Amino acid sequence: MKTLEELFRSRVSAFLGRSGLSPTAFGKKALGDPNLMRQIDRGRSPSLRTADRILAFIAEQDGASGGGRDPPPGP
Repeated sequence: MKTLEELFRSRVSAFLGRSGLSPTAFGKKALGDPNLMRQIDRGRSPSLRTADRILAFIAEQDGASGGGRDPPPGP
């Protein structure tokens, strides 16, 4: 079973692949923080509130672009 951190990272990674945004542009657009993904890659663990904001941004962008969806979680 995947951890919440793994699920979160997977969701963000899938969005980056779909959207074509660079990690820097993603952080800047999602939270106004161009260093967001670099810090997460270095071990920063976003708060639940921050993770909610990031996931809301992804959902909003997916809705605006016609609804790209993440693949269902694997076993």
